[in-house]
Amino acid sequence: MESTGGIQSRYNAIKETYSQLQLQYNTQEKQLSKKIIQSGWNRLVIFILMIAIPIYLYNFSVIFASILFVGFATSFGILIKQFNKLKRAKAEVILLEELNKAELTALEGKYNQFKNGENYINPQHDYSYDLDLFGEGSFFQYLNRTATLEGSNQLATKLSSPLLESNTILKEQEAIKELSSKLNFRQHFYAKGHTLQETKDDINKINTFSEYTSFFENKSRVFKGYIQLAPYLFIASLVLNFFNFPPAITTSLFFINLGIVGAHLKPLNKVNHHFSSLNQILEKFAILMDLINKNQFSSEKLKYLQGSLKHKNHNASEEIKTLSHYMGQFDQRNGMLAGVILNGIFLWDFKYVFKIEKWLNENKQNLQKWLKVVHEIDALNSLAGYTYNHPEFSYPIPSNSTILQTTNLGHPLIPRGERICNDYDLKESIFTLITGANMSGKSTFLRTVGISIISARCGLPVCAQSMTFKPMKLITNMRTTDSLMKHESYFYAELKRLQYIIEQLEKGQDVFIILDEILKGTNSKDKTFGSMELIKKLLSLNAYGMIATHDLELGILEKENKGKITNLCFEVINKKNELIFDYKLHPGVTQNHNATFLMKQMGIISNK
Repeated sequence: MESTGGIQSRYNAIKETYSQLQLQYNTQEKQLSKKIIQSGWNRLVIFILMIAIPIYLYNFSVIFASILFVGFATSFGILIKQFNKLKRAKAEVILLEELNKAELTALEGKYNQFKNGENYINPQHDYSYDLDLFGEGSFFQYLNRTATLEGSNQLATKLSSPLLESNTILKEQEAIKELSSKLNFRQHFYAKGHTLQETKDDINKINTFSEYTSFFENKSRVFKGYIQLAPYLFIASLVLNFFNFPPAITTSLFFINLGIVGAHLKPLNKVNHHFSSLNQILEKFAILMDLINKNQFSSEKLKYLQGSLKHKNHNASEEIKTLSHYMGQFDQRNGMLAGVILNGIFLWDFKYVFKIEKWLNENKQNLQKWLKVVHEIDALNSLAGYTYNHPEFSYPIPSNSTILQTTNLGHPLIPRGERICNDYDLKESIFTLITGANMSGKSTFLRTVGISIISARCGLPVCAQSMTFKPMKLITNMRTTDSLMKHESYFYAELKRLQYIIEQLEKGQDVFIILDEILKGTNSKDKTFGSMELIKKLLSLNAYGMIATHDLELGILEKENKGKITNLCFEVINKKNELIFDYKLHPGVTQNHNATFLMKQMGIISNK
């Protein structure tokens, strides 16, 4: 890696960027607050004028008073729109200010302000539970800057089912590298996405659009024709009233329309429930799509994703905005008075159900594709933000021949000032046996290797000076849990995990295995013999990986297996009754122990 001074200088530049942005958005927030207050006073003045002046002038000129009323009412409506726009802008600026403040604290190792993905915790997963990928203080929480619910799910999927093809990994790296340089895009994507949070129910409704049963599908041509003609008939009769046409006709048309709507109220309510309250969520996705469309991308993957948001001669964002508008208009029926008037005059419910269904018939096959683009970009933004925050990390090189070779490999969640890095190279061997005293760093190193392999397969840079790896399936066994519900003991649960590993290997898959202190649930003699037999079995199946153990007797396997297994260790030195850990990998089997010393130091056993 580069010098400590060089790394610190780059981090200081990143901190300065976040600090300046936080200050910039704080200033903008104050300016917008002033404009919002001014807008409120303007609305009050216009409202008073709208009521008072037409009333005052009514006796002098009804026409002039009416014109002024319409003018003031129009101005009031414009001010309402301006006010709502200012409120949205302020909400977005506040989110941007908070994000940059959160990024500053995250650089200091405090990142609990981001969602931790605890709902993705799965003790049965191949590795995520052992590597602390999800939950409080997890790698997911460290990465997570997603702005959508499905974007969060996509990020979790990337971590729990990362890529295995070298070419695909390189394309992912290219996309992440490009997005890491687009700080403004990523932050505005985050802020615009967070101005409104969708729920699982919202997503479920959208996902079932493809299964939607058409309201108009079995309706007659006469019915459909009248729906289209009814508004024009009503307006025509209203105009004719000025020419002494009987007003009873207009009134009759109004109640006939209400009767038709009333006869179909139950199915219309069902349709409304299916689409209700989705207009703002869809508008949010349209805004995010528009943001993607307006950017210039050069990487193959990002250009493909951006190109997927085109439809005929339109952008997907325009199509989504149209659907959002239709659904917003359909929701006007939920105001009782407005619903009666709109349906009596325009058959409003039928009009917008017809428009929505027409849109779905033309676009529902593309809708999920468009949303997936947003979710993919959302997940990639989190990976890119991590990359931006760690400029000294390096992109690993996928290989078909080198299993794993690293220099200065460290754990990304350990603060830079505390992180101890190690070189690790399987070389000609396929398995590493790691011994060491308690607290010497064995388990941390296993997790370091595991998180680095997963990061590499996700297309992320890794906390290392260099890394070459063969993309392969990863399975760990470090934190086996028993299950009272399944009546499983800890030992039986561990055996099931080991059985699963053997089954995967017997299928002929390339698997990298990380095991920590296997067969902990049995006596020492049985444990040593069982461990030896297990390792021999793994070697016979050409398994790759590493095992951390306190069983020093296993060290003889290096000689017995002709270079297939290598012994490495973490040492501890007792110097003047003080334990010194260097957390560095050394060749061979450890010669030092510390359990008895620590128990004496803590007063658990006598010093005599």
